[in-house]
Formats: sequence, structure tokens, C-alpha cells
Amino acid sequence: MLTATDNMTTSASTVGYLFNKQDRCDTGGCPAQAWVLVKFLTGELLFCSHHFDTFEAALIKHAYEVVDERHQINAKSEPSA
Repeated sequence: MLTATDNMTTSASTVGYLFNKQDRCDTGGCPAQAWVLVKFLTGELLFCSHHFDTFEAALIKHAYEVVDERHQINAKSEPSA
């Protein structure tokens, strides 16, 4: 699912989890699992839900894409085959 917002794209993965349990928030010292990927022209940053909420307005000004998987936070993983 893709939606355009001004000059930025927001997407949510529809094919399983984009993030895994090893992905952590890039905010200094935060040990929380990452659920949001913010892409900039110069690189990418991962954020937990709390820190993305805190910095969302500032991040969106500079990002060209945000991949938001917060809807998966309480979803149960599927068993592997």
C-alpha cells in the first residue's frame, strides 16, 4: 500500500514483516525494536514507535519515504514451514 504525501511516500509492507527482532531504534541508547524506517537522500534511520511519534513532524520534513510497520506490533508471527 503506497500513499503520497506532498513529496514523501509512506508505505506499509504487505508481504510479511519488513523488520526483524534484531532491528533496533537508532535513537541514541534506545534498546526498543524498530518498527519505522525513514529514508533520506543521505541514508536511512530506524525508529521504535515511541521515538517516531516524538520526532515525526521533523522527520517527515526531510524524508522521501517512510516505511511504517507499527500495525504489526501486536500481530502474531506465522509459524515457519
